[in-house]
Amino acid sequence: MKIRCLLATLTGLALAVPAGAQDLSGLSDPLVADRPDFTESTLTIAPGHFQVEGGATFSRFGDEESLSLGEILVRIGTGERVETRLGIGSYSRIDPGFAGAGTVSGYEDPFVGIKVRLNESDSNLRPPGRPAVSLLFSTSIPVGDDELTADEWQPEGKLLLAWDLPWFSLSSNLIYGYPVDGDERFHQFGATLSAGFSLTDRIGMYVETFGFNKEGVDGSSTQYIDSGLTFSVSNDLQLDARVGIGLDDPSPNWFAGIGAAVRF
Repeated sequence: MKIRCLLATLTGLALAVPAGAQDLSGLSDPLVADRPDFTESTLTIAPGHFQVEGGATFSRFGDEESLSLGEILVRIGTGERVETRLGIGSYSRIDPGFAGAGTVSGYEDPFVGIKVRLNESDSNLRPPGRPAVSLLFSTSIPVGDDELTADEWQPEGKLLLAWDLPWFSLSSNLIYGYPVDGDERFHQFGATLSAGFSLTDRIGMYVETFGFNKEGVDGSSTQYIDSGLTFSVSNDLQLDARVGIGLDDPSPNWFAGIGAAVRF
């Protein structure tokens, strides 16, 4: 049922795009989205343009099931190497999966951020072996629904790295966050590694791993593996799908999602 809901959402996204949406931005290079993988790209949006990304994710963690709809990220090119980011809080529905526990639903906290590219994105303009490098700073805004808000601002910083290799691309993020768990803050460290491949002119694939030292004050380390596909409808429109598993208890621990990105 949940998978059918995701597929119906993807179909709706595709049908909602005008048939003539082949050239919305006037840019010649295909868009690069910060989804569907967890790893953020080093690229920034061209000045005077913006990109909207969104989708849906169903996840299972032990007996708990959750569905997230929206995942809207608006990326705005505000400088040659700078983009401003606005994340609109997704609508979430969480079923704890045991007797006596009610379903939780509502909107999550939105967030704002800025991405700054530190060197040239074109590998031909960088010394051999040197990665593309960007910094990403963001924070949540505690205005979500009562049962889903963190009630505090949650800042996060990421160092973004990318290498263009002969047969594939390699990207990595190094992450530091200072989130809230209940009424207590903790230091969170994380890392990602994602390999991307071009299967055809329009279809791309990635394989990724990521993890954190902990996701709660008293939590243990967590690790995930996921993979997904992207399909370029045009230079300015991309559809995506992904599936992943968690390597930690409780079991089962998995997620699946679909989405789209469009550039103007």
